[in-house]
Amino acid sequence: MIAIVNVGPHDDSDKLGVRTYEVRINADVVCTFRHRRADGLGRCLLEASKAVERQKWEQAARILDIANTTAHLPPASGGKVPPVVGTLDRWKP
Repeated sequence: MIAIVNVGPHDDSDKLGVRTYEVRINADVVCTFRHRRADGLGRCLLEASKAVERQKWEQAARILDIANTTAHLPPASGGKVPPVVGTLDRWKP
């Protein structure tokens, strides 16, 4: 089940104001976003879609950051990134 759930604030006197929403797949919260209720359902669905895409790319960036940390370098490197061999300097005009 995919759900877009209004999580509040529920005590705001402005019934068409900004609310926080969660996009959920089954019981898992995929992401959150804010939406102004006066903008309507179509806009809410669009914002939900954008929030899911943002979350996907943020997660991919975190995975790449973890993969590129110096913790994975061999101990002999002393934690330093080895120089790049075979650069393309010769291709500069």
